[in-house]
Amino acid sequence: MREYALKVNLVVRLKNGDPYVFGRGGKICYELFKYGIECEVVPGVSSINSVPAYAGIPLTFQGISDMITIVSGVTEGGRLFDFQRIPKSGTLVLLMAGKRIGEISKCLINRRSPSEDVAIIERGTYYDQKVIVTKLKDLYNINVYSSPSMIVLGDVVKLRNFLWKLS
Repeated sequence: MREYALKVNLVVRLKNGDPYVFGRGGKICYELFKYGIECEVVPGVSSINSVPAYAGIPLTFQGISDMITIVSGVTEGGRLFDFQRIPKSGTLVLLMAGKRIGEISKCLINRRSPSEDVAIIERGTYYDQKVIVTKLKDLYNINVYSSPSMIVLGDVVKLRNFLWKLS
């Protein structure tokens, strides 16, 4: 991008969602600013908000969950996130986690209640969205092959029974 920006007056990089949330937007802008190149970010609607909402799952709900933790299931270099760092309660949202559900479920069960509800949302907000709701103890049995996939863990998942409608 730097190379193109130095050659022409305007370069546009279009990215869906929020480029500062597990994207490279921050790193790209930081590098451009180092070279005196102006950078403007116009964020979109993040999948963190849109996907659970479209599936009928609020991330917070008065009296049920007043905290959200957002984690990238797989970190730089393909390593799993250190799940010992997550809180033992509240809503947990895992992005980029679908293809490693087996490994991730073992890590989560060591930190959270095995009886907690969990939703796996495949291709959220798309016409072929698929939502699977299960208990954490049974998560390792779920096979997810499509990407993108998101995992939402916590008591808010139970609200899907009341808040989701087939449209």
